[in-house]
Amino acid sequence: MLQTINETYIELNSVPTKISTIGKTIGDAFEVGENLVIIIPGNPGINSFYDKFAKRIHEKLKCSVWCVGHAGHNLSQPLKTVPNYKDNTDLYGLKGQVQNKVDFFAKYIPDNAKIHLIGHSIGSYMVLELLENPSLSKRINHSYLLFPTIENMANSKNGKILTNYVKYVVWLAILLSGLFMIFPRFIQTALIHAYMKIVGIPNYNCENIRQLIKPSVLKRVFHLAYEEMDQVLERNNLSIKNNETKINFLYGKFDGWTPMSYYNNIKTDFPNINAEVTTINHAFVLKSSYEVADIVSEKITNLEKCNLA
Repeated sequence: MLQTINETYIELNSVPTKISTIGKTIGDAFEVGENLVIIIPGNPGINSFYDKFAKRIHEKLKCSVWCVGHAGHNLSQPLKTVPNYKDNTDLYGLKGQVQNKVDFFAKYIPDNAKIHLIGHSIGSYMVLELLENPSLSKRINHSYLLFPTIENMANSKNGKILTNYVKYVVWLAILLSGLFMIFPRFIQTALIHAYMKIVGIPNYNCENIRQLIKPSVLKRVFHLAYEEMDQVLERNNLSIKNNETKINFLYGKFDGWTPMSYYNNIKTDFPNINAEVTTINHAFVLKSSYEVADIVSEKITNLEKCNLA
């Protein structure tokens, strides 16, 4: 039977943060060595984009799967307690989002569980930051960094497009999103479906995209993106070196954020690191959730077998 996804908000680093769970949820007891998969998303950190991915992993591994959203990226209409953006930009920037995840691990990760930590895109950077903390690293069994934006983001193809072009029209995107919200729901849906048809995105992403097209969300999403460009520079080699046997990388052959030169460099610097390449797109949650979930699930299964051998 397919498990439903439970959703709740908990306060992390002063911001109510959305947590999605399949199987056991926060506060439930875990047996010693029981597997728990935790997903840290990319940007935008809207949990529902990862629902199909999480469900597939749960189906494959028969274990609980949790997704920790990014602060301020999952805003629902009744939620009135989110710190305002203008006076609290530090909570929504890169350091604030990392602290958000540190708080989650410190307060809510069950002691008995065997943690498999998945980071996608900038979520991979956050995973490396968590692994750099010895008290957190010892609680993580393995980590899986998917299309990892962990170095020189501004110098990548997409980074240059963002900093040289997109940055100057973000105000227009936020303005248009405000106008979009005025439209009746059926017109919003028609516009989203038209967009998805043009760019080749499956229709099941409609509600996820609707959640993104809000001025308050877009402000926080782009603020995080700008800080990624400014702060994701040198690769965290110390964290990788100290956790080399725990880390598994998946790079994209045609990834505009993590070019193949980044993959080649990390294999040169860490010849024994577990790093693979796929032709799947960086934003895999839009079209290829099952394919990537199968790759990760197989990796977890094989590592579990090795640990038992």
